[in-house]
Amino acid sequence: MEDLARKYHAEQFRNNNKVPYFEHCVGVAAILTAVLAQTKEAYEEEVRDMVAAAYGHDLIEDTDVSDTEIAAASNMHVLQLIRELSNPVDDAHTDEYMRQLSVASEEARIVKYCDLLENTTSVCYGLHDLGLDWAHNFYLPILTRSTTVLAATNFEKFAQSAEKLRVMLDVSTKLLYAKIEMMEKK
Repeated sequence: MEDLARKYHAEQFRNNNKVPYFEHCVGVAAILTAVLAQTKEAYEEEVRDMVAAAYGHDLIEDTDVSDTEIAAASNMHVLQLIRELSNPVDDAHTDEYMRQLSVASEEARIVKYCDLLENTTSVCYGLHDLGLDWAHNFYLPILTRSTTVLAATNFEKFAQSAEKLRVMLDVSTKLLYAKIEMMEKK
């Protein structure tokens, strides 16, 4: 899955074309791997599938990859996780996606927490390139809605992982708001 994500995201960039998009996928997978290693809540096959989904979580939304390619690079379970993580419309239309996220599997929701944490950290560091308008009008509404949805869901199998990720995301979000406030004062 890592190779497939690298291939399909090869020409994509973030933070005003300064950061290769694939680096986001690497970051999400790294956060997930670290948290699951700490909590030991997943067995080896679950970790493998969740990490594969972390690498591929934006493939369906942001590329023209086929389901067949995803399944061939991983398995049907990973394809299902990626489908659960994919907004069926676009980032300007999130109602259906929020409903989808609220009933997604625990595995998919854990990957989403990692995605939000990596995104928020990236936005915090790249805010000077992205701009305050983009943060206020695009990113913060998505972050707030997604965080609210995840917080309202129950984690039984991955309770420790979800709590660790929630706390880390809370800290990263506070840092982002502090940076926004600092930039607004200039």
